[in-house]
Amino acid sequence: MKLKPFALSVLVLSLGTTGLLMAHASGAPQGQPQAGYGQNSGGWDAPPQEFREVQRQGFHDGIEGARKDFQSGRQPDVHNRYEYRHPPVPPITVEDYRVGFRRGYQTAMDHLMSGPQAPPPAPVPPSPGYVQDRGGWDAPPQEFRDIQRQGFLDGLEGAKKDADNHRRPDVNNRDEYRNPHYYGRAREDYRAGFRRGYETAVAHFMYR
Repeated sequence: MKLKPFALSVLVLSLGTTGLLMAHASGAPQGQPQAGYGQNSGGWDAPPQEFREVQRQGFHDGIEGARKDFQSGRQPDVHNRYEYRHPPVPPITVEDYRVGFRRGYQTAMDHLMSGPQAPPPAPVPPSPGYVQDRGGWDAPPQEFRDIQRQGFLDGLEGAKKDADNHRRPDVNNRDEYRNPHYYGRAREDYRAGFRRGYETAVAHFMYR
């Protein structure tokens, strides 16, 4: 049977359209992947490949929790995160979620603390009288670095305030010692200096 020219054209057009649709359905990408973890940060925030789905969710939430704590200047502690204590998942998957959350939280903290640090706050000038009028007992040790020296001077001030208020001397009661505005190595240096300054001032006030 011979096909008329018009009918033949319609048939060719129909077959071509069908072929294009099939090729699109089988081989063309289904849209661009959503921007997310591991694509914009060199892969450091990509969850481990062996993680299951709930662990991956926990990992992502742990990274977000660490970022919030870091930006707020809170002491890093995964147990302070509400979503870790009360996971938003069915009870049977709670432990998997927490495993992922802990891993993500620690990964983010390690990354954030090892990156460029914000400039420390400007040093607070010591109260009049320190070093100049007390024979040098309140001078920071010469081997101290700048942040340790700042901690030392703040420790002196903290001890003086406790003495003036007749509080029992305890460096752990000072908020500036428990929650310094530093991270990583700088945080430990500041606290070491603070302890030294606090203990030096307590000894001075007790025996003068």
